Amino acid sequence: MGDAGLSTSIVIPTFNAGRAFGTVLHRIMGQGRAPLEIICVDLGSTDGTRHIVTQFPLARFVDLSPPSLAREVQGGGPAAWNRAMEEARGDVVVFLGQDAVPANGDWLNHLTAPFEDPAVGGVYGRQQAPLDSDPLSAFRLSQRFCHEPHRRRNRLGDNVRYKTLPFFIDNAAVRRSIWRGIHFNEHLPVGADRVWARQVVLASCTIGYAPDALVIKEVHASLKAAYRLAVLTGYTDAHYDDEGGTLWPDSKQFVKRAAWYLLKGFALGRLPYLAIEDLVQRYGYKLGRRLDRLGPTLRQRIAPEIATQTREPELDDLAA
Repeated sequence: MGDAGLSTSIVIPTFNAGRAFGTVLHRIMGQGRAPLEIICVDLGSTDGTRHIVTQFPLARFVDLSPPSLAREVQGGGPAAWNRAMEEARGDVVVFLGQDAVPANGDWLNHLTAPFEDPAVGGVYGRQQAPLDSDPLSAFRLSQRFCHEPHRRRNRLGDNVRYKTLPFFIDNAAVRRSIWRGIHFNEHLPVGADRVWARQVVLASCTIGYAPDALVIKEVHASLKAAYRLAVLTGYTDAHYDDEGGTLWPDSKQFVKRAAWYLLKGFALGRLPYLAIEDLVQRYGYKLGRRLDRLGPTLRQRIAPEIATQTREPELDDLAA
Protein backbone atom coordinates (compact mmCIF):
# COMPACT_ATOMS: atom_id res chain seq x y z
CA MET A 1 0.00 0.00 0.00
CA GLY A 2 1.10 3.57 -0.64
CA ASP A 3 2.97 4.83 -3.66
CA ALA A 4 6.62 3.94 -3.15
CA GLY A 5 7.58 6.63 -5.66
CA LEU A 6 6.20 9.44 -3.50
CA SER A 7 8.27 10.66 -0.57
CA THR A 8 6.44 11.47 2.67
CA SER A 9 7.07 14.16 5.27
CA ILE A 10 5.25 14.08 8.61
CA VAL A 11 4.43 17.41 10.25
CA ILE A 12 3.44 17.65 13.92
CA PRO A 13 2.52 21.10 15.32
CA THR A 14 3.66 21.11 18.95
CA PHE A 15 3.22 23.24 22.04
CA ASN A 16 4.23 21.84 25.44
CA ALA A 17 3.55 18.33 24.15
CA GLY A 18 4.71 16.66 27.37
CA ARG A 19 6.31 13.28 27.98
CA ALA A 20 3.53 11.40 26.16
CA PHE A 21 4.76 12.95 22.92
CA GLY A 22 7.57 10.40 22.89
CA THR A 23 4.95 7.68 22.40
CA VAL A 24 3.71 9.39 19.23
CA LEU A 25 7.22 9.56 17.77
CA HIS A 26 7.98 5.96 18.74
CA ARG A 27 4.80 4.80 16.98
CA ILE A 28 5.76 6.74 13.85
CA MET A 29 9.22 5.16 13.81
CA GLY A 30 7.58 1.74 14.04
CA GLN A 31 5.57 2.18 10.86
CA GLY A 32 5.97 -0.30 8.01
CA ARG A 33 6.72 2.63 5.72
CA ALA A 34 9.45 5.00 6.85
CA PRO A 35 8.87 8.73 6.27
CA LEU A 36 11.47 10.96 4.69
CA GLU A 37 11.40 13.25 7.73
CA ILE A 38 9.41 14.23 10.80
CA ILE A 39 9.04 17.98 11.28
CA CYS A 40 7.92 19.24 14.68
CA VAL A 41 6.85 22.85 14.17
CA ASP A 42 6.84 24.31 17.65
CA LEU A 43 4.92 27.37 18.78
CA GLY A 44 7.05 28.20 21.81
CA SER A 45 7.13 25.17 24.11
CA THR A 46 8.65 25.70 27.53
CA ASP A 47 8.77 22.03 28.57
CA GLY A 48 11.01 19.25 27.27
CA THR A 49 9.47 18.96 23.81
CA ARG A 50 12.66 19.98 22.01
CA HIS A 51 14.70 17.41 23.98
CA ILE A 52 12.25 14.63 23.09
CA VAL A 53 12.46 15.49 19.40
CA THR A 54 16.26 15.36 19.41
CA GLN A 55 16.14 11.70 20.48
CA PHE A 56 14.78 10.64 17.09
CA PRO A 57 17.13 10.71 14.05
CA LEU A 58 14.43 11.49 11.47
CA ALA A 59 12.86 14.27 13.53
CA ARG A 60 13.82 17.93 13.45
CA PHE A 61 12.60 20.78 15.61
CA VAL A 62 11.44 23.95 13.83
CA ASP A 63 10.94 26.82 16.25
CA LEU A 64 8.22 29.23 15.13
CA SER A 65 8.32 31.31 18.30
CA PRO A 66 11.08 33.85 17.48
CA PRO A 67 9.86 37.46 17.12
CA SER A 68 10.57 37.34 13.38
CA LEU A 69 7.95 34.60 13.00
CA ALA A 70 5.61 35.40 15.88
CA ARG A 71 3.21 37.53 13.88
CA GLU A 72 3.25 35.18 10.90
CA VAL A 73 2.21 32.10 12.85
CA GLN A 74 0.57 33.65 15.90
CA GLY A 75 -1.70 31.14 17.57
CA GLY A 76 -0.79 28.33 15.17
CA GLY A 77 -3.56 27.23 12.84
CA PRO A 78 -3.40 27.71 9.05
CA ALA A 79 -0.44 30.13 9.19
CA ALA A 80 1.66 27.48 10.95
CA TRP A 81 0.41 24.79 8.55
CA ASN A 82 1.52 26.84 5.54
CA ARG A 83 4.87 27.50 7.17
CA ALA A 84 5.28 23.76 7.79
CA MET A 85 4.44 23.01 4.16
CA GLU A 86 7.27 25.31 3.11
CA GLU A 87 9.67 23.45 5.40
CA ALA A 88 8.64 19.97 4.20
CA ARG A 89 10.51 18.21 1.39
CA GLY A 90 8.19 15.28 0.75
CA ASP A 91 5.77 14.91 -2.18
CA VAL A 92 3.04 14.11 0.36
CA VAL A 93 2.88 15.96 3.68
CA VAL A 94 1.12 14.17 6.53
CA PHE A 95 -0.23 16.24 9.42
CA LEU A 96 -0.62 14.62 12.83
CA GLY A 97 -1.78 16.10 16.14
CA GLN A 98 0.73 16.01 19.00
CA ASP A 99 -1.74 13.94 21.03
CA ALA A 100 -2.84 11.63 18.18
CA VAL A 101 -1.20 8.20 18.45
CA PRO A 102 -1.21 5.97 15.33
CA ALA A 103 -3.22 2.86 16.24
CA ASN A 104 -1.10 0.37 14.30
CA GLY A 105 2.04 -0.07 12.22
CA ASP A 106 0.22 0.44 8.91
CA TRP A 107 -1.27 3.85 9.70
CA LEU A 108 1.07 5.70 7.33
CA ASN A 109 0.59 3.15 4.55
CA HIS A 110 -3.20 3.42 4.76
CA LEU A 111 -3.13 7.23 4.83
CA THR A 112 -0.86 7.56 1.78
CA ALA A 113 -2.22 4.66 -0.33
CA PRO A 114 -4.93 6.78 -2.08
CA PHE A 115 -2.22 9.04 -3.55
CA GLU A 116 -1.50 6.27 -6.08
CA ASP A 117 -4.33 8.03 -7.95
CA PRO A 118 -2.83 11.30 -9.28
CA ALA A 119 -6.26 12.96 -8.99
CA VAL A 120 -6.19 12.70 -5.18
CA GLY A 121 -5.19 15.98 -3.57
CA GLY A 122 -5.78 15.14 0.09
CA VAL A 123 -6.67 12.23 2.37
CA TYR A 124 -7.97 12.19 5.92
CA GLY A 125 -8.04 9.31 8.39
CA ARG A 126 -10.23 8.19 11.24
CA GLN A 127 -9.96 9.41 14.81
CA GLN A 128 -11.03 7.43 17.84
CA ALA A 129 -11.02 8.20 21.55
CA PRO A 130 -9.33 5.85 24.07
CA LEU A 131 -11.50 3.23 25.74
CA ASP A 132 -11.26 4.95 29.11
CA SER A 133 -12.17 8.40 27.79
CA ASP A 134 -15.29 10.45 28.42
CA PRO A 135 -18.22 8.63 26.72
CA LEU A 136 -19.64 11.82 25.23
CA SER A 137 -16.31 12.78 23.65
CA ALA A 138 -15.89 9.25 22.31
CA PHE A 139 -19.38 9.30 20.79
CA ARG A 140 -18.72 12.67 19.12
CA LEU A 141 -15.64 11.31 17.31
CA SER A 142 -17.45 8.11 16.29
CA GLN A 143 -20.21 10.20 14.69
CA ARG A 144 -17.77 12.25 12.62
CA PHE A 145 -15.84 9.35 11.12
CA CYS A 146 -17.44 6.30 9.50
CA HIS A 147 -15.82 2.88 8.98
CA GLU A 148 -16.11 2.69 5.18
CA PRO A 149 -13.55 4.22 2.78
CA HIS A 150 -14.84 6.69 0.23
CA ARG A 151 -13.75 9.52 -2.03
CA ARG A 152 -15.24 12.95 -2.55
CA ARG A 153 -15.06 14.53 -5.99
CA ASN A 154 -16.99 17.30 -7.67
CA ARG A 155 -20.02 16.28 -9.69
CA LEU A 156 -22.18 18.41 -11.95
CA GLY A 157 -24.80 20.16 -9.86
CA ASP A 158 -23.34 18.83 -6.60
CA ASN A 159 -23.20 21.36 -3.77
CA VAL A 160 -20.02 20.38 -1.92
CA ARG A 161 -20.72 21.06 1.73
CA TYR A 162 -18.37 21.12 4.70
CA LYS A 163 -20.39 18.56 6.62
CA THR A 164 -19.61 15.94 3.98
CA LEU A 165 -15.87 16.62 4.35
CA PRO A 166 -14.73 16.02 7.95
CA PHE A 167 -11.17 16.82 6.88
CA PHE A 168 -9.49 17.50 10.22
CA ILE A 169 -5.78 18.32 10.10
CA ASP A 170 -4.99 16.19 13.18
CA ASN A 171 -4.85 13.11 10.92
CA ALA A 172 -4.62 14.08 7.26
CA ALA A 173 -2.28 14.10 4.26
CA VAL A 174 -1.83 16.76 1.58
CA ARG A 175 -0.27 16.46 -1.87
CA ARG A 176 2.34 19.19 -1.92
CA SER A 177 1.83 20.05 -5.60
CA ILE A 178 -1.86 20.76 -4.88
CA TRP A 179 -0.99 22.92 -1.87
CA ARG A 180 1.23 25.11 -4.05
CA GLY A 181 -1.95 26.24 -5.83
CA ILE A 182 -4.35 26.13 -2.88
CA HIS A 183 -2.87 27.26 0.43
CA PHE A 184 -4.62 27.04 3.77
CA ASN A 185 -6.62 30.21 4.23
CA GLU A 186 -4.95 32.20 7.00
CA HIS A 187 -7.92 34.57 7.38
CA LEU A 188 -10.09 31.83 8.87
CA PRO A 189 -10.28 31.66 12.70
CA VAL A 190 -11.58 28.07 12.49
CA GLY A 191 -12.20 25.39 9.86
CA ALA A 192 -9.35 26.23 7.48
CA ASP A 193 -8.66 22.52 6.99
CA ARG A 194 -12.22 21.77 5.82
CA VAL A 195 -12.31 24.91 3.65
CA TRP A 196 -9.07 23.75 2.00
CA ALA A 197 -10.57 20.31 1.31
CA ARG A 198 -13.66 21.88 -0.23
CA GLN A 199 -11.56 24.10 -2.48
CA VAL A 200 -9.60 21.05 -3.63
CA VAL A 201 -12.81 19.26 -4.57
CA LEU A 202 -14.13 22.32 -6.40
CA ALA A 203 -10.84 22.42 -8.31
CA SER A 204 -11.78 19.00 -9.78
CA CYS A 205 -9.42 17.05 -7.54
CA THR A 206 -10.36 14.28 -5.12
CA ILE A 207 -10.39 14.09 -1.33
CA GLY A 208 -10.07 10.53 0.00
CA TYR A 209 -11.02 9.00 3.32
CA ALA A 210 -8.98 6.11 4.77
CA PRO A 211 -10.73 4.69 7.86
CA ASP A 212 -7.92 2.18 8.46
CA ALA A 213 -5.54 5.12 8.97
CA LEU A 214 -6.69 5.26 12.57
CA VAL A 215 -5.28 7.40 15.37
CA ILE A 216 -6.19 7.34 19.04
CA LYS A 217 -6.73 10.90 20.18
CA GLU A 218 -7.37 12.23 23.65
CA VAL A 219 -10.43 14.47 23.74
CA HIS A 220 -11.40 16.23 26.95
CA ALA A 221 -14.86 17.69 27.46
CA SER A 222 -14.71 21.37 28.38
CA LEU A 223 -17.45 23.96 28.45
CA LYS A 224 -14.86 26.72 28.00
CA ALA A 225 -13.46 25.06 24.87
CA ALA A 226 -16.96 24.35 23.52
CA TYR A 227 -17.94 28.00 24.01
CA ARG A 228 -14.78 29.31 22.33
CA LEU A 229 -15.26 27.00 19.34
CA ALA A 230 -18.91 28.01 19.04
CA VAL A 231 -18.08 31.73 19.03
CA LEU A 232 -15.37 31.34 16.39
CA THR A 233 -17.57 29.09 14.27
CA GLY A 234 -20.46 31.54 14.40
CA TYR A 235 -18.18 34.42 13.40
CA THR A 236 -16.59 32.40 10.59
CA ASP A 237 -19.94 31.22 9.23
CA ALA A 238 -21.26 34.77 9.22
CA HIS A 239 -18.28 36.35 7.45
CA TYR A 240 -16.48 33.73 5.37
CA ASP A 241 -19.05 31.12 4.49
CA ASP A 242 -20.26 30.74 0.92
CA GLU A 243 -22.36 27.89 -0.44
CA GLY A 244 -20.52 25.26 1.57
CA GLY A 245 -22.88 25.26 4.54
CA THR A 246 -21.97 25.66 8.19
CA LEU A 247 -18.51 24.89 9.52
CA TRP A 248 -20.03 23.45 12.67
CA PRO A 249 -18.63 19.88 12.90
CA ASP A 250 -21.69 18.15 14.41
CA SER A 251 -25.13 17.61 12.92
CA LYS A 252 -28.29 19.26 14.24
CA GLN A 253 -29.44 15.87 15.52
CA PHE A 254 -26.28 15.21 17.49
CA VAL A 255 -27.74 16.03 20.91
CA LYS A 256 -30.66 13.61 20.48
CA ARG A 257 -28.40 10.80 19.33
CA ALA A 258 -25.86 11.52 22.08
CA ALA A 259 -28.57 11.48 24.76
CA TRP A 260 -29.84 8.12 23.54
CA TYR A 261 -26.28 6.78 23.44
CA LEU A 262 -25.65 7.87 27.04
CA LEU A 263 -28.94 6.32 28.16
CA LYS A 264 -28.11 2.99 26.52
CA GLY A 265 -24.68 3.02 28.11
CA PHE A 266 -26.06 3.89 31.57
CA ALA A 267 -23.92 7.04 31.58
CA LEU A 268 -26.75 9.08 33.08
CA GLY A 269 -24.34 11.36 34.90
CA ARG A 270 -23.23 12.90 31.59
CA LEU A 271 -26.74 13.97 30.52
CA PRO A 272 -26.70 17.26 32.50
CA TYR A 273 -23.35 18.16 30.92
CA LEU A 274 -24.73 17.39 27.46
CA ALA A 275 -27.69 19.71 28.05
CA ILE A 276 -25.51 22.52 29.41
CA GLU A 277 -22.98 22.11 26.59
CA ASP A 278 -25.78 22.39 24.02
CA LEU A 279 -26.98 25.66 25.58
CA VAL A 280 -23.44 27.04 25.72
CA GLN A 281 -22.82 26.17 22.09
CA ARG A 282 -26.10 27.69 20.90
CA TYR A 283 -25.43 30.91 22.80
CA GLY A 284 -21.79 31.08 21.68
CA TYR A 285 -22.67 30.47 18.03
CA LYS A 286 -25.32 33.20 17.99
CA LEU A 287 -22.96 35.60 19.77
CA GLY A 288 -20.24 34.85 17.23
CA ARG A 289 -22.55 35.73 14.35
CA ARG A 290 -23.25 39.10 15.97
CA LEU A 291 -19.75 40.06 17.10
CA ASP A 292 -19.51 42.99 14.69
CA ARG A 293 -22.44 44.66 16.43
CA LEU A 294 -20.49 44.86 19.70
CA GLY A 295 -18.03 47.54 20.71
CA PRO A 296 -14.31 46.92 20.20
CA THR A 297 -13.59 46.55 23.92
CA LEU A 298 -16.29 43.93 24.46
CA ARG A 299 -15.31 42.19 21.24
CA GLN A 300 -11.70 42.01 22.47
CA ARG A 301 -12.83 40.32 25.67
CA ILE A 302 -15.07 37.79 23.94
CA ALA A 303 -12.86 36.81 21.00
CA PRO A 304 -9.33 38.27 21.09
CA GLU A 305 -8.33 36.00 18.17
CA ILE A 306 -10.44 38.00 15.74
CA ALA A 307 -10.64 41.38 17.46
CA THR A 308 -7.87 42.82 15.29
CA GLN A 309 -9.40 41.78 11.98
CA THR A 310 -10.48 44.90 10.14
CA ARG A 311 -11.27 43.77 6.63
CA GLU A 312 -13.39 41.28 4.83
CA PRO A 313 -11.40 38.85 2.69
CA GLU A 314 -11.84 38.76 -1.03
CA LEU A 315 -13.61 35.75 -2.43
CA ASP A 316 -10.35 34.59 -3.94
CA ASP A 317 -8.87 34.38 -0.43
CA LEU A 318 -10.88 31.25 0.17
CA ALA A 319 -8.86 29.49 -2.50
CA ALA A 320 -5.41 30.84 -1.73
